[in-house]
Amino acid sequence: MNSKLYTIDSVGEIEVVKNSLSRHISLKLRAGRLPKVVIPRLMPFEMGYRFALEKTDWIIENRKKLESVQPRHIYDETNPFFYRNGKIEFDRHNSQYAQSVRLSNGYKVLLPQKTDFNIEETQKFIRNIIIELLRREAKLYLPTRIQQLSIANNFSYNNLAIKNMHSKWGSCSSTNNINLSIYLMCLPEYLSDFIILHELCHTIHKNHGAQFHELLNKLVGGREKLLDKELNTYKIQL
Repeated sequence: MNSKLYTIDSVGEIEVVKNSLSRHISLKLRAGRLPKVVIPRLMPFEMGYRFALEKTDWIIENRKKLESVQPRHIYDETNPFFYRNGKIEFDRHNSQYAQSVRLSNGYKVLLPQKTDFNIEETQKFIRNIIIELLRREAKLYLPTRIQQLSIANNFSYNNLAIKNMHSKWGSCSSTNNINLSIYLMCLPEYLSDFIILHELCHTIHKNHGAQFHELLNKLVGGREKLLDKELNTYKIQL
């Protein structure tokens, strides 16, 4: 076992990883990924966890900085939001209330005529609508898909929860409850499947050790590293 997951109340999950080349403890943050504490091979995992606890304020502050340097998209009549199965378009209509309409290729969100798309309040409202529509799509697709992949590969899990998770694509608890992010709906299907298989592998191996990677790599036809590299090019952001 060369890695272990811990949970810090104000941060969420962190990963402590042993590295034979490391001589000191280090803490790494990347947008859309779990905070990672890298420790020397002979150091106990608990020391990495305690180090992260001491750095809680630093993690929170710098995670906010990572999010703030990424520019927000502006959504309006000419700039839709694209997801795997289509797009969410925006327009105005003669009503004082917002309304979403299901289309064959996605959704159209209708906003009042006087809507100013350039103000942050409007953009925040639009992002909340996008989140709810992605949640709707995810609840229609992900429960069936994880069941298919579970049966096909002889896995068993307890409950599935679909959440608006920004820092990770998915997780699996010690009791085999799986969480999946609604943003899987923004990935190609094969990468979404890769994440689901990743979490299903955690129902057997609770860490990212050699046996975990051997199993996952086998399930994806020897392409684990390639898929993981491609996945790193996607960011969870509206």
